[in-house]
Amino acid sequence: MRKKLIIFDRDNTLNYDKKGYIHDKTECILFDDVYEFFSSIDTLINICVVTNQSGIGRGYFSVKEMEDFNSEINKLIKQNTNHRGIDHFFFCPHAPLDKCDCRKPKNSLIIKALSYFNCDPSEAILIGDKISDCQAGLSAGVLSLLLNR
Repeated sequence: MRKKLIIFDRDNTLNYDKKGYIHDKTECILFDDVYEFFSSIDTLINICVVTNQSGIGRGYFSVKEMEDFNSEINKLIKQNTNHRGIDHFFFCPHAPLDKCDCRKPKNSLIIKALSYFNCDPSEAILIGDKISDCQAGLSAGVLSLLLNR
């Protein structure tokens, strides 16, 4: 039996990022509706994050700092809900000028997530705050919702 998959963008979808290039886990603040969502979602549904993190490629922060921030997101979700949190984080560390294949709006991270969870695109949904998030999802065949924050 295949599980459904919810794919989230990270910054300004799950957590506040008003300054840009957020990476300090002490500044990790989740939107209130994130807690509401995780409190209400079926625990059989796989959940992942697909995020552009060009701050790594630009030298603003390290992969370790990003991973610590991601861990803080899960810590906050687990502390404030009865949910296990996010199952996996997929990220693009490249700057836009690197012309990589993984930076949204390209869809290789979405395809990677679908493969990782053995999920058909028709059984997945993507939620993001930018058109590029939705473009990546749609080009991978995934229903994509633009979140208006």
